[in-house]
Amino acid sequence: MLGRSSKAGTAAVRNKLPASPTAVVKAGSLGYELEGHAVERANHFFFYVVTMKLVVETLNRLGVKGAPFKGSHFVEVKATDQIGTGHRASATDYRSFVETDAGVVDLPTTQFNNMDAAHFCNLGLKLGLDAACKGDPFTFDCYESLKALAGNTMLLPQKINIGPDRKLDILHGKLALEMLDDGQVIFSRDRVTEYRDRAHAALGDYAEEQDDRGLLGLSACASHYRMAYSDSDFVGRVYRRVYPEIIARAESSQHFRGQQRLFLV
Repeated sequence: MLGRSSKAGTAAVRNKLPASPTAVVKAGSLGYELEGHAVERANHFFFYVVTMKLVVETLNRLGVKGAPFKGSHFVEVKATDQIGTGHRASATDYRSFVETDAGVVDLPTTQFNNMDAAHFCNLGLKLGLDAACKGDPFTFDCYESLKALAGNTMLLPQKINIGPDRKLDILHGKLALEMLDDGQVIFSRDRVTEYRDRAHAALGDYAEEQDDRGLLGLSACASHYRMAYSDSDFVGRVYRRVYPEIIARAESSQHFRGQQRLFLV
């Protein structure tokens, strides 16, 4: 288990782990990989909020110290864990990311000199969740899953990580708090549709801003994210990926076995 400060209510230094030596590094064109990245970011977001909802509801049923908790009680709206690292290299060995060049999306994803470990989820775990979860096997396993979801990353050019991808980070923080606390079923096609529509709008606004500034490379990257959201099967892809996970997690819990409909429709 990754170590954390035990001082409750304060933020911890980000816990970092190296990437697995067998981890896949995606090397297709940047635009193509950004479209896939958009879908995987949505998958990670919903895996996170569903798992968090199951954990909190279980802790509330168990009556652990401090319960009952609201759904977002243990959500940190920033990355607290990180698997993998970025790299900085000479521009003579790799290409620089040219913000003004719309053709940047046609270059291989691994060809850039300044790369960040960009989080899929960019949501973290507040101090105290580990202690609350360790007394029950189900919540302990869910906590380990949440750490992985919080820490998973993909190598992307730094300009994207602090540019269009940052817009999704902000959206994830807002949506997680809203969806975990609004009293509705945590996962549904309507939830995924809302995610898709708000992400599409946020990246659309960002693309317009970059066009006005002449930063056509950043605008083109945002447009490739939006291509994923414009896909008529985006909601179906996310739903098919996350739905079985909810069923499996609920069925593996003695507290919610046969009660999956509390979490999905």
